[in-house]
Amino acid sequence: MKLMKGGKGMNMTIIQMEVFVKIVETKSFTKAGEDLGMTQSAVSHAISSLESAMGFQLIIRNRSGAVITTNGEKMLAHIRNILRHTELMKQDAKSIMGLQKGKVRVGSFESVMINWMPDIIGQFQQQFPDIEVELIEGDYQDIIQWLLDGRLDLGFILETERMNVEFQPLKDDHLSLLIPCDHPLSKEREPSIEQVASYPFIMPKKGCDEQVRRMFKAEDLDPDVRFVIKDVHSIIAMVKSGIGISIMPELTLPKHMDMIKATRICKEVYRTIGIAAPAFKRLSPAAGKFFELTKALVGNT
Repeated sequence: MKLMKGGKGMNMTIIQMEVFVKIVETKSFTKAGEDLGMTQSAVSHAISSLESAMGFQLIIRNRSGAVITTNGEKMLAHIRNILRHTELMKQDAKSIMGLQKGKVRVGSFESVMINWMPDIIGQFQQQFPDIEVELIEGDYQDIIQWLLDGRLDLGFILETERMNVEFQPLKDDHLSLLIPCDHPLSKEREPSIEQVASYPFIMPKKGCDEQVRRMFKAEDLDPDVRFVIKDVHSIIAMVKSGIGISIMPELTLPKHMDMIKATRICKEVYRTIGIAAPAFKRLSPAAGKFFELTKALVGNT
């Protein structure tokens, strides 16, 4: 690859850019080399050559690892964009030749990774054994940012009002009230929100809390929040001990919970899970196949 600037040649290669991005992601020359199947000296040479072509330093090595420079940050989005378009070009060329090869990078949060991904990956590998799938786990905002940065082709996220990516709804994940089996509300078929608000409450953290807080606010209720906890198993243990009741999405709950009753409340409340991309029309052939298979599988669950 040869880019012209000011009448002089700026010689860069795809592998040099791949090395740069991998170092940024792993924060390590050694790990980047392992992931790319290169020696550490080859990795160092690639970065040195790229920096020479750019005319400034991209990576600083210190005791904590490899750190991207300010100038490197400015170049990162451009380089990721070049690599994404290069992958698109490769896959389109293979598609023209009738081959089903390529790579798709998918981001997912924990409950989707546990409940949906095994079936999706299993089916996808059966149908497209020559397409590599790279999975990256993160929270919803991380996944949206990775999509915008070009690190991911597709990502599973929740539908929100503040999305700047394209979104395809897949499934409504209903919220369930968690109560001990001997709790007074266990006798109610579908407890009211007012009843829930009158007992000590354990608020789920990050991701689930938005819908729960909105539900109470819509009824002008102020729940008795005793704790705000992120880990699902910790919430379940505290509910079982009688410390408080909670509300969690059904997809996050284990299949069996001893001494705990999970029931829906009288007002239907749910979060919508879907799959997102910067632009569905610009998906690579491999990502397009993953997208279509996911819609077919999850839509039938």
